[in-house]
Amino acid sequence: MARVLICDDSGFARKQLARALPEGLATDVQFAANGREALAILEAEDIDLMFLDLTMPEMDGYQTLKAMSANDIEVPTIVVS
Repeated sequence: MARVLICDDSGFARKQLARALPEGLATDVQFAANGREALAILEAEDIDLMFLDLTMPEMDGYQTLKAMSANDIEVPTIVVS
């Protein structure tokens, strides 16, 4: 069982991705609408896997990955764009 973070600016895409997760994969699914929200969650909680959109307003996926690296946040990340 994993704690999953789905980061995408589209609410529809977040819901669709959550529905597509294999049954039993995630016990806790959290959502972020941009990279800033994702970083706040990653800094506050233990996340096992993140799905990350690359094209988002405010802070895109590229900037999010760079900030994760700079802050030593190591979370397996699957890019969905």
